[in-house]
Amino acid sequence: MRRRLLDLLVCPQCHSQFSLESFKEEMVSGWTPTRVACMQACAFLGKPANAEVSPADCALCYTFDVVEGALRCQGCGATFPIINGVPRLLRGALLARLQPRYPNFFARHPEFLPHSPTARDPLADTFESFTRQRLDLRPPGPDFAHEWAKHLHRNLGRALSLESLNDKLILDVGCGFGRHVYVACQNGAEVVGVDLSAGVDIARQNNLAHPRCHIAQADVLERPLPAGRFDVVWSFGVLHHMPLPRAGFDAAASFARPDDGLVIIWVYGYRGMAFTYRLSHMRSLHRVVRRMSSATRVRASKVVAALLSALYWEPLRIAKRAGLQRPVASLPLANYIDHQWVARVTAVHDRLSTPITYFHDRDELLAWFDAAQLAEVCVEDTNRRGWRAHGRRRLLPQTLQPA
Repeated sequence: MRRRLLDLLVCPQCHSQFSLESFKEEMVSGWTPTRVACMQACAFLGKPANAEVSPADCALCYTFDVVEGALRCQGCGATFPIINGVPRLLRGALLARLQPRYPNFFARHPEFLPHSPTARDPLADTFESFTRQRLDLRPPGPDFAHEWAKHLHRNLGRALSLESLNDKLILDVGCGFGRHVYVACQNGAEVVGVDLSAGVDIARQNNLAHPRCHIAQADVLERPLPAGRFDVVWSFGVLHHMPLPRAGFDAAASFARPDDGLVIIWVYGYRGMAFTYRLSHMRSLHRVVRRMSSATRVRASKVVAALLSALYWEPLRIAKRAGLQRPVASLPLANYIDHQWVARVTAVHDRLSTPITYFHDRDELLAWFDAAQLAEVCVEDTNRRGWRAHGRRRLLPQTLQPA
């Protein structure tokens, strides 16, 4: 974790600033900015960002990576660990679930573990499900960056080009294993990727070469970032897995700059996914899935993906090569014909094995953007399987006061 990230995080409990206690850090490749990066405070020099801090100080700061440490809230005093270079802004039951994955850290720093049994967190199933998906399936690395770039280009639609990401400050809500973070950094952006699952470790690993990539593990519904700071906020394929998708959208929109900050999302839609929708809402199937452990859900997803590959995707691939591209493209999940195995399993898992899945329509999304007072709103149907939408925050005119 670069100290730069302290300027872009706030306490999820009281939204105050953090101070840093470093246990272990490493020298890494840096980056030289043309202007002072931080706005609030310089954690490297321990002074306000506007108090004799120079770009040269920033360049030196970017060369230090805090691998282990603690973030202490200056307001309420809450403390959160930094493990494997990632701040873990989790509490109670979710934080306790990290212990089996990082036993050495918690053996050295047991003060971060809850001192008494904690109540079950309603996000625990989602946490474990996506942690298993991203760690057990071993998603591809930067060797597939060309595919990641195509995917991000498709998700951005008409809102932005990849080239226009240069020098933007971007927030990726639900960054997964960091593929969109990687592409944005490659195109000159500074990016904060936030995800609830322990897949943040893979996101960090995939982006070690990018000094302006920052990864945090947190629940975005707790608003662990300062409002109005980011040029672009995007969330692709994430909001529909939140317990309250509308609240997730409201939180994401609040992080965008009030003066022309851009908000971009992609969510599941009813149209074109009617079969998936019916399966997801079958009570008997839902009860079965709920009883499965997260590991069993991943194994079940692999079995279903193997059956689909043999009985569905392979015949469609043959038909596509025979010249039937257009009719094949209109079929459900046809875009996975040419995808690799991990992507196919992930598609099955996302649709059938995740604890929470919602489906949305155009009018619902328009209402979200309208309530958030976003302008230039565009909602596009993406092959009847989901909705890509974007809008810009605008400063509201001040109310005229009587003379």
